[in-house]
Amino acid sequence: MKKFLRLSFLFLTLFMGQSMAGIFNPQVQTLPNGLKVIVVPNDMAPIVNVGVLYMVGTADDPPSLVGISHFLEHMMFKGTKTVPTSEFKKTILTYGGSTNASTNFDYTLYNTEIAKEHLELILKFEADRMVNLAFTEAEVKSEKDVVWEERRMRFENHPFGQAYEVLLRTLSWYHPYGVPPIGYPVHIQNYSYESVRAHYSTWYAPNNAILIVAGKTTMDEVMKLAEKHFGSLSSKKIPARVRTAEPSHLGITQHIEQKNPRNSLILLNWYYKSPNHKGEGKEHYYPLIVLSQILGGNSTTEFYKVLVEEKKLAINVGASYEGDSFDPRPFSIAATLAPHMDVQTFKKELATILQNILERGVSEEELRKAKRDLLAQLAFIRDGNDSTLNVFTGLACDFTIEEIEKWGEYIQGVTLEQVHAAAKLVLNVPPIATMDLYPEK
Repeated sequence: MKKFLRLSFLFLTLFMGQSMAGIFNPQVQTLPNGLKVIVVPNDMAPIVNVGVLYMVGTADDPPSLVGISHFLEHMMFKGTKTVPTSEFKKTILTYGGSTNASTNFDYTLYNTEIAKEHLELILKFEADRMVNLAFTEAEVKSEKDVVWEERRMRFENHPFGQAYEVLLRTLSWYHPYGVPPIGYPVHIQNYSYESVRAHYSTWYAPNNAILIVAGKTTMDEVMKLAEKHFGSLSSKKIPARVRTAEPSHLGITQHIEQKNPRNSLILLNWYYKSPNHKGEGKEHYYPLIVLSQILGGNSTTEFYKVLVEEKKLAINVGASYEGDSFDPRPFSIAATLAPHMDVQTFKKELATILQNILERGVSEEELRKAKRDLLAQLAFIRDGNDSTLNVFTGLACDFTIEEIEKWGEYIQGVTLEQVHAAAKLVLNVPPIATMDLYPEK
């Protein structure tokens, strides 16, 4: 283990000593029908990860059918006119591969990992189900039961599930980010064969998708196969991604409190309005990433050391910035209190620390460590094909290839003054929501 850590830090030192440009080195081409093809060569193992990214998520769903993007993700494994439902996953597993998918507010991603020699098989499958998906009314009905159970597992049967649903609506009164990607029960009830088919026909087309291939391959090889299997598919007119605008929360802080017998510790959360990577306030995007790392990115930060190790007020603290979204989402701070710790004592101490940051800023050493740790994360992301695919999901949120490629450079360029300005913008006003989660007693 010690040898591994030494090698890791050596790699990181070399990595940070050179320009961040070209860390992924994606090669990009576009077919005449609008399908963008991105290839990220990686010769570390004879495997490839194939991702098909669709620029549609549950925030793009009709208001009465929220979550239908997620439901369609399930149906995409039901087979086509040429590949029966039972054969899709079975064939991939037979060749030693694995396949999965995920849907969030802003995109849907299908991901398959398989040995390099089966690359064409996967591209053939993906092109086929992009336009030839064949599911029945009976399959829609049975899959609704599966999604019902998934929802019960995530929300009704989760100790914090109901509080999280309330939180989403508290953060987004009108915007579709206020409804979880799996939808409410009434939405699932509304899904029908016709509505799922209509959603598929509206959004699934080559000009609304990006084919991403990471692994032991080349652009020449992938383009030949992409032209062969995707080239004949027709493009469509895709709807504009227009979401309901969120009104100002200025001057309003909503508080959520839950007591749950399945909870043994006190969890406290603060949520602040923040900009994302585009639109008003976008200049604060990279400084806010650094600020979130400084405020509890890991156990080496001063924020963590003071609250957890020195004063023993909490057993864990952290911060999160959700700026990688299509529309703005919050900056948050969270803490799990030490047993028997008084809530007001902790809140008072946290307020003092945040006020010091607002008045004095952070130190050069804190900035240096935050950048080091963020760049370390980037280095290890590049080490795996699956993580590489997830990086390029940013394209569905209006990031450009250049922004993704130069992320490390932008992080390196963040200054103390920029972090201070970002902290003032976000933390110098009351949070838009707080959430306290308590044990029953």
